[in-house]
Amino acid sequence: MTQSFQSGGRPGRVPTDAFAKVFESVDLSLYDLFRANFQAGHRIISGRTFRNCRIEGPAVMLVLDKVNFDATNFGPNGGDVRNLVLRPASPTSVIGTIPVEDCQFINCEFFGLGFTGPDQFLDQLLALETK
Repeated sequence: MTQSFQSGGRPGRVPTDAFAKVFESVDLSLYDLFRANFQAGHRIISGRTFRNCRIEGPAVMLVLDKVNFDATNFGPNGGDVRNLVLRPASPTSVIGTIPVEDCQFINCEFFGLGFTGPDQFLDQLLALETK
């Protein structure tokens, strides 16, 4: 099933299929992608590959199992990577977040997103050098 959705972005970089398995060189709003999938009954963004994409908020991504970040720019953090991290009381179900599992983010850039999830992931994110 193909569902057209409007996601902000630069001209020529706007995706149109909310259910694509691969997104390449596009700009997309994580919230808009989630909303389109949620309306179709999918409660988690799962089984997707994002290559050379700009993924925009505002949103908080709940990183679950089998999510890989390769050559990723987690975005502006005000000089402190801790500004991107939210520690949940329960690392598997956090109300108001966008859950993501079994996804690959390759050479992507995030903008306006916070991240939450299991301690192991958050500790890895916090270990990144501040730029």
